[in-house]
Order: sequence, then structure tokens, then C-alpha cells
Amino acid sequence: MLQKVTLLYFSATKTTQRNLRAIANGMGCPVEEIDFTLPQNRERDVQFGEQDFVLLGSPVYGGVMPLFVREYLAQHVSGNHTGCAVVGVYGNRHYDDCLVEMEDLMTDKGFVVTAAAACIGEHSFSTQIAAGRPDEKDLAWAQDFGRKLAEKLSAGGAVQPLAKGVIPGNRPYKERKPAVPMAPETTNGCIRCGMCAKNCPTGAIDIREPEKADAEKCIRCLACVRLCPLGSKAFVSEAFQNTVAWCLANFKEPRKEPEYYL
Repeated sequence: MLQKVTLLYFSATKTTQRNLRAIANGMGCPVEEIDFTLPQNRERDVQFGEQDFVLLGSPVYGGVMPLFVREYLAQHVSGNHTGCAVVGVYGNRHYDDCLVEMEDLMTDKGFVVTAAAACIGEHSFSTQIAAGRPDEKDLAWAQDFGRKLAEKLSAGGAVQPLAKGVIPGNRPYKERKPAVPMAPETTNGCIRCGMCAKNCPTGAIDIREPEKADAEKCIRCLACVRLCPLGSKAFVSEAFQNTVAWCLANFKEPRKEPEYYL
């Protein structure tokens, strides 16, 4: 019987976190969380053994893992025949090669990838794309996936890896294209509470002067926009607005549903 599951995730706007917690709830065992969203949480090494089981969660950026998420896992996380399920969360377009990239990386790091899921989260660029997701239906699906995963693991014996080719995706993975540098701007009403700087996953916002943001570091996760209590942060550049318009034209409909591989 599974003794514990560890959630290991990056989740700037909490959508990946919510999906993983629902899966773990369905698994019905004690849960530990390692949230490596913030820069200070990506500094320590984390090791897992044969008795552990890890649920790894990452958002999908352009069809692959965010580069700094991949670098953190490659440099600081290791397993020893550790059972693992990989979960990619995307904003209603497609997860492309993200799951196979996660599968390959975790296998190289000593994990046995026995399951995978592609879940939906509200798109970081616009609340109009996959709005409000994961919703009740998504979370019920995630719990059901967790139950099925727990049943598979309770069958006994060593954790078995998924056969190559079960998870859809391409090798080599989709090319990571350089993003146009841009950063949020501070509009009227900012009281310098520091909420944006404290929750920026790349340290792009100056805690002393939160109106200053480093466009080279910014990944456009929009955590600062979503978490600002006064709505004082916004992306207003023409390049960002053009990107949002393109996303609305291509991703808004139809509704995508989660998928899993066991």
C-alpha cells in the first residue's frame, strides 16, 4: 500500500497546484508538498528513494517544459527507482511534447514514470481562455485519475514504467523559441505592499521599488497581475496585447478535456 505521495511542482498561478492536490486526494494517502515556484525554493537538492512516490507538476510553455523548471529538476532533483507520475497543465491549446520531455528527464534522473496526465488550467495570458479552470468537472476527473493510479500501484510488486510511445509527443521536442522581452507595468493605486515581488517566480520585480521589473527575467506567468490586491499590475505593451489577441482567436474554443495515461 502506498504510504505517502510527494507533490513536486511549479505553479505561479496555482492551477498546477490545484490539479495535483485533486489527484493526490483521489489517491487517498498522506501528502507532502515541495513547491519550487519561488527562486529561494529552487536552491536545495531533493532526493527520493524506492519507497517514495512523486507527482511532478509543471505548466506547459510553448509545448514544452519551462526551461528553468527543467534546469531545476536536472540540477537538484534525483530518485533511486522512485515511482513517479508526470502532470502537465496547459491553457486549452495542447501539451505537445511536454509530457514526453518530463518522462525522459525524470527517467534520466532515476525515476520510474508509471503514469502521466495532461490537465487544464486557466491560461495565464487571459482569464477568457479556459476560464475558471480547473473547474469542478476537472477536479472530479483529477480525483478519479488519482484513484485509478492508486489502484495500479496497489497491485503489488515493483513500480512498472509506461511503455515507450504510450505518452504522445515527439522526440526531438518542440523547439524553445526565445521570447520577446516584456514586463508588467505599474498603474495607479500601487501601495508598495510587495505582494508582486514576493510572489514573482523569477525575482524579476524589485521588492524595494515594485514599479521596476526586469523584462529579461519576466516569464509572463502573470502571477503579479493575478495577486495584486488593488489591480495595479498590468501588461500593456502592444506586443503582449497582440499575443493575447492571437491566443483568444486560436485557443478560446472548443473546450479541451484532460487526458491520462496509465
